[in-house]
Amino acid sequence: MAEKLFYYNQNDYDNLSYNKPDGSSATIASGGCGVVSACIAINTLAQKTVFTVRQMRDFAKACGARVYDGTDESTLLTAFCKKHTAFSYKTSNNVNELVKHLKSGGVAICNQGDAFNVFSTAGHFVCAWRMVGSNIEVADPSMYSGKYDKSPRPNRIVKKTATGCVVTPSMMAKATQDRNPAYYLISYKKPDEKKYFVPDATVKTACKVYSDNKLTSAVGSVTKGERVKVRMKGKVLAIIQYNITGGYKVGLIKLANLKTDR
Repeated sequence: MAEKLFYYNQNDYDNLSYNKPDGSSATIASGGCGVVSACIAINTLAQKTVFTVRQMRDFAKACGARVYDGTDESTLLTAFCKKHTAFSYKTSNNVNELVKHLKSGGVAICNQGDAFNVFSTAGHFVCAWRMVGSNIEVADPSMYSGKYDKSPRPNRIVKKTATGCVVTPSMMAKATQDRNPAYYLISYKKPDEKKYFVPDATVKTACKVYSDNKLTSAVGSVTKGERVKVRMKGKVLAIIQYNITGGYKVGLIKLANLKTDR
């Protein structure tokens, strides 16, 4: 499950143009929920900024995903995953598959239709980013003050949040019942970091220990054959990181003393 939500609000982008294919004027604020939902989903999965809203807007236009009534999410995600191969997606109309996907650590873009108003009075993309117990937490790219206080929404959500709301799976199914596909299930496989080992050196170093809740000083060593991660390379030295109990130690080593095992 994603640790941190990377949230963006399309209402903050009323000056970022997103004109319709016929050239008529529009902005991300007026028609970019698909672009912003994709940004939320992709960046939350990666836990870093892969694309800004502006970059995703440009990408959507370049790949032909901008359509008259918004964004063709299939076109956008197909093009994105082709370029960024750590990401993949599949579609589904089954809310149980959505729940299973979220429980496995995935994120989804949900396609609300016109028949049942939960997230909007008409078609609207939102991002389902995690499970909260047996319910689904939704990041709404068009969030504004009082949105989920308006009838009939209070009776259709579990609770409102600063970035959207929490809904039951059954309510999500109702909201997306007239859309095909209803859900874009997006996955991310973190690229393997190249592993190194120290074949013939022991490095004594005063260093910092990076733990979950504090920084403390420590002195340690890298022993022969120990696998380490290289965080930064210079011309002669490399900054390495290696595991210890409760955190990570970092230190310097000569590049000549590092060998890759991949």
